[in-house]
Amino acid sequence: MSVRTRSPSLNLTELDYEFDYFLKNISCRAVMRTPYSYRCKMATQADDCKRIINFFNYFRMMYCSIDIDNKTKEVLFMFLFVFLSVAFLWMMSFNIGTYFSPVLKIISLKLHMNEYLAGVTLLAFGNCSPEIIANLMPVRADAPIFTIAVGNTLAIILLSGGTVCFLRPFKMNAHCTMRDLLFLLLGVEVLRFVMIKEGAVTIWESIVLFSIYILYVVINIADVVLVRFYIRKLRREVDYLGSITPPPEKELASKLRKLTMYEEEDDIRINDTTMYRRSRDSGRHFSNMTSTGYFVTPRPAERPESVDYGANRTNLHNSENPKNLLLFTEFFQSINPIDGDAWQLSGRCNRIYLVVRCPLVFVLLLFIPVVDYEKDKHGWSKLLNCTQIVTNPFVVITLVHSAVTSVYHTWYITLDFSISMWSPCLTIPLAIVIFLHSRTDVPPFYHQLYIVLTFSSSMVTIWITVTELEVLSEIVGIVFDLSETFMAVTFEAVSNATPDIIANSQLAMQGYGRMAFAAIIGGPVFAILISMSVAFMFNLRVREKGASLWVYGDQGENCYIFLVITIVTTLWWCVTFNFFARRSAGVFLWLIYLLFLIYAVCVEWDVVHEFSRDPYFEPI
Repeated sequence: MSVRTRSPSLNLTELDYEFDYFLKNISCRAVMRTPYSYRCKMATQADDCKRIINFFNYFRMMYCSIDIDNKTKEVLFMFLFVFLSVAFLWMMSFNIGTYFSPVLKIISLKLHMNEYLAGVTLLAFGNCSPEIIANLMPVRADAPIFTIAVGNTLAIILLSGGTVCFLRPFKMNAHCTMRDLLFLLLGVEVLRFVMIKEGAVTIWESIVLFSIYILYVVINIADVVLVRFYIRKLRREVDYLGSITPPPEKELASKLRKLTMYEEEDDIRINDTTMYRRSRDSGRHFSNMTSTGYFVTPRPAERPESVDYGANRTNLHNSENPKNLLLFTEFFQSINPIDGDAWQLSGRCNRIYLVVRCPLVFVLLLFIPVVDYEKDKHGWSKLLNCTQIVTNPFVVITLVHSAVTSVYHTWYITLDFSISMWSPCLTIPLAIVIFLHSRTDVPPFYHQLYIVLTFSSSMVTIWITVTELEVLSEIVGIVFDLSETFMAVTFEAVSNATPDIIANSQLAMQGYGRMAFAAIIGGPVFAILISMSVAFMFNLRVREKGASLWVYGDQGENCYIFLVITIVTTLWWCVTFNFFARRSAGVFLWLIYLLFLIYAVCVEWDVVHEFSRDPYFEPI
């Protein structure tokens, strides 16, 4: 019931109407200028503050439950939020390394993709799909989403790309890299055009953006098909030349070199990452990477040996064993949050780290199944996996449903079990059937179906952590009176790019450099075209006249210009280095991002003027 319909019984005045209008339109930044004694009421009633929440209402926690009443406590709380951000970042890193990356490799292998196609499709989707959800959430309802999308793109290419080039130099796929960088340039130019053309975006322009991405994926798939056709043609030619007496040695050697190069680019396999994991667990992986010097590009490392994942599946199997041999021993080893090998290889500091992270690791191990071809039995643990059939859907459905309903009890969300409570009716009988059918010493043939549970729960966990990071960074910006666009292109962009940096760095160190760099380009193409087009389709405010002003944001033109510079200079150093990723290229990308940050800070402090034009209003 509105204020005006209640006025006869409550005897409200025009001042009450004005205050009601004031609360609906006040910025949450203005709340920070009120005395601390009024902030609880203002933060809970102002509509703008209600959108800066996810699973926790941090404003209500600060000003109502804890009752912060001075600047010192407020600043101390910001340090607590930084600690929470570190915890969320670690959760993303563990999730990606333990669950997401192994599943991604298996899906790529089963779909017969090559490294590059897997990078621009599966990995790019996995890295950037949380952005689609974030753009549809209240926190992005009137946010400068163009600035956010392009700022995130800059952070991914410059920080993640620079890190991959610095950590493990490799040979790129030349024509694919060139083509995808040009597609990225096309995407950002079309996006900018449809936004500034008439000051608003139509539904058909959103469909055009979506269609460009479909064309991009089709071209990548067609490229793989044509490469494999050419490989078969080269094999026939090599066989024919080898049958000639005497064989034409120069021509045969030339075709063999081409065949080897194309076969290597088309091949995808499960690499043996034992050495990488041991150096990581011992805490020596960074020193090993820089043993030749920080700015000396080492010789590209040989590709790791492939894993015989068929043997890994059956190496512990013996048909004479009982079906439940070592059932509980295996279960307790699987839920142990401290890895035994990592503990043995670690020093004192690393062991403290392993102990501190135990609670979060234990929670993730309870409901997310491990499917990893590098592990014995592909990560199968009979009792744990049977319980995860029940716990995984229950937890995922509860989290997603609670996020959709968004009912809060004081400062935290109320978990909604109204749908998930029925999932055990289906999953418990299924778990019993699997328990009776399966063995402990070999995974069942349907173990690969656990990939669905692993992938979905990993994506939900990454989405929650990314959204919480965005909310925390926006709150820190509001408390310290930093503009929304500045926070979007700096702290939020870095936090949103962190999952990409972690996933791509781990893949590169495991010998999947082409896949990582493909995702570094393919992810931004996905974010620019799909994330923005979906947001334009469902956010009706972008169709209002003048919407481009707030969608574009103050820093939008700055981000656009730096992105064009990034694409052009990346094309330049790729051609200059003959498409070999070098450490100098990684440092160069970092320096461009540093220049971007310096310019963003100068714009925020009014030292320089942003590239965008000043807003012009038609006279009345």
